[in-house]
Amino acid sequence: MEQQDLSRIPNLKSGKYKEKFYKDHSHLNDGEILKEILYIQKTQAGKLERIRSNTSTMVWWLIAIPIISLILMFFLGVFTAVF
Repeated sequence: MEQQDLSRIPNLKSGKYKEKFYKDHSHLNDGEILKEILYIQKTQAGKLERIRSNTSTMVWWLIAIPIISLILMFFLGVFTAVF
């Protein structure tokens, strides 16, 4: 495999991380790169879906707990003096 000149790569400035990343992944062909991108996207989509689901559950409980508390207080007679 031929060694590529890193100075010809756009947006690859003096970052050591970028140079190391490129050297570590330069041996991959297009199919392998696309498979890695697809895997990363699927993994991120799964994580985002879990976060969305947990956020939705939390919001529902933050709405439901005060409503349930008010109903219980009403039936237990806390608000009977007010009405």
